Amino acid sequence: MRHHGTLARLHWCDKCNVPLIGLSCGRCGEAGREVPLVPPGDVRLALDGTKKKLRYLFLKDFGVQQLVQDVVVLNKATGDDRAEEVIIDGHRVALLRYDLDHRRHELLLRLDGARMLAAMDSRKQIVLRKVEGHMRGKYLPSDAIESFDRGIRAGDEVVIRMGAFIGCGFSKVDASSLLHSNKGVKVRDFAKKAPLAPKSKKTRTRVLVRANQPHLVAKRSKAEHELRGAISDSELSVTVSFSGGKDSLVALDLAQTVAIDVTAIFIDTGLEHPHTKEYIERFVKQRGVRLLKGHAGNAFYDHLPSFGPPAKDFRWCCKVCKLAPASSLIEQRFPDGTITIEGNRRLESFSRAHTDLIEKNPFVPGQITVNPIRNWTALDVWLYIIWRNLEYNPLYDEDIERVGCWMCPSALASEAEEISRISPDMARGWEARLLEWAEGNGLPREFVTHGFWRWKALPPKMRELARRLRIEVAPAGADAPSLKVVKGVSPCGSGGYSIDGVLSTPKPAALEDVGEVLKTIDEVDLSEEFGVARLDSDGGRLRIFAGGQISATDESPSAAKELFDKGARALLRASLCTGCGNCERACERGAVSMEERPVVDASKCVHCGRCTDSCVVAHYFDKLASGLDSAPKSGRRTRSKRR
Repeated sequence: MRHHGTLARLHWCDKCNVPLIGLSCGRCGEAGREVPLVPPGDVRLALDGTKKKLRYLFLKDFGVQQLVQDVVVLNKATGDDRAEEVIIDGHRVALLRYDLDHRRHELLLRLDGARMLAAMDSRKQIVLRKVEGHMRGKYLPSDAIESFDRGIRAGDEVVIRMGAFIGCGFSKVDASSLLHSNKGVKVRDFAKKAPLAPKSKKTRTRVLVRANQPHLVAKRSKAEHELRGAISDSELSVTVSFSGGKDSLVALDLAQTVAIDVTAIFIDTGLEHPHTKEYIERFVKQRGVRLLKGHAGNAFYDHLPSFGPPAKDFRWCCKVCKLAPASSLIEQRFPDGTITIEGNRRLESFSRAHTDLIEKNPFVPGQITVNPIRNWTALDVWLYIIWRNLEYNPLYDEDIERVGCWMCPSALASEAEEISRISPDMARGWEARLLEWAEGNGLPREFVTHGFWRWKALPPKMRELARRLRIEVAPAGADAPSLKVVKGVSPCGSGGYSIDGVLSTPKPAALEDVGEVLKTIDEVDLSEEFGVARLDSDGGRLRIFAGGQISATDESPSAAKELFDKGARALLRASLCTGCGNCERACERGAVSMEERPVVDASKCVHCGRCTDSCVVAHYFDKLASGLDSAPKSGRRTRSKRR
């Protein structure tokens, strides 16, 4: 399994019945028992909304809800959408997942969950006569079934018992067919284990805090030490990026302990949930923190007709609604720059796996970011919030883990369902826009209702879902490449001139493929988080978003056009490469090699442009740009490389 490069560990105090972020319990002093975790182990506490959902599911499926008690820990696992291990009493009892086919939450039992349900004499149990041999991964022989719950239905999770053995699995048939089918029940796990009675003693919040307080004090002290070191020798203003989420909440609390004067920055993308905006206003007022806002206004809906719905692999909205107002705000209010304390964590995503303590923000000039909780888990964050008695965003209690833009394509489909429940009018309005767009592009209603709009290039899991549901889903993108200049060459607020456009192709290129081709122009930075490739060359700035948005800025109109031209050709090469090898043969320095796509050795490339000149696909840009006030047609550099 791929992971973020950082693995977290979880321990459990069986005496106090609480999770530990350290090796031992700060309340009773006993060593904690390690709980095996699926990597990377970014565990978190289940809050009220999630525990309510778990109680409902256990009651619906097994007739019991007492198993879900005060302290429940969740650990992310691999899945098509939401998939989290449910940990109770320090045991992995089930997998909570969201079924994209039926658009509903469900539980998949783990062995310890079956042991607990067996101790509670739950529903959906099957009792076997003695069966020889291993049973894990096999089907139950029908003649081995001694008794069973008459309420079992096809698709149900079941508890399997045989003497001293307990197992779990799922039924593929109704109860009436169990005795007549040798493939009626598939066994997931089976072992010689005793029933496991869940602990009934109420775990109070103060016990949870006391057990972890020494570890929290140590984490806080380290974070404060790093913050003091980062800001002590600087004369720049100190700001905190406050999005209304749990991580930025902790960052703000830490910042106030080490800095005399702190300003919170909130970028209102125009897509923040009303609960989030109300919470931010209320919290900063209570804490006496000055708040600066950047506003995107109606930028999202203004650009929606041109770019279409944003997608996981085409997040044009981040540039338009977040990066642009953030850059403008900092340029105006902090012309000398600012040190911004942020709540970035390495375990959040692959793109943040290598986050350092101090970094320059390549997308917001003048901003230096400090990341004091980069090595924390989500459990660390939540325990800190409880310990410090910090008010958090109320959306978290609605079983929503991510509280950014409420309709973000990167959010889970399960969270979109919760937003529909909390704010039905908002959700219906967005769905109407999506349905209108789908209809205009010849796509079925199911393209929207099942979330296919969240990708430009559908991943295998979504192609498989379309196959299972027998939904005809047209390939995302255009039938033929097309170029639309959204904003022609015009003066740029940050200096120079800019041009913005969007290139549509039948199959959008992967960001890393775009980055390889861009190496033939200059040095490239990739941000998986924002889905953008960034290139700074001779005073010019080129941004290409996965999916097709191109933005070029340079000192003069002609230079901006030239840079836009190069970016568009590079994107065409990455998207429509035929593997002919002309670029490899044209390179006299051996900097280009053909694998599945062109791979560029930046140490050998002198940016001569011969590979672009040799590429038939790149010259297709001439046809796309005909009639446009476009760039020069040569792919060669006309300026010396900046050193």
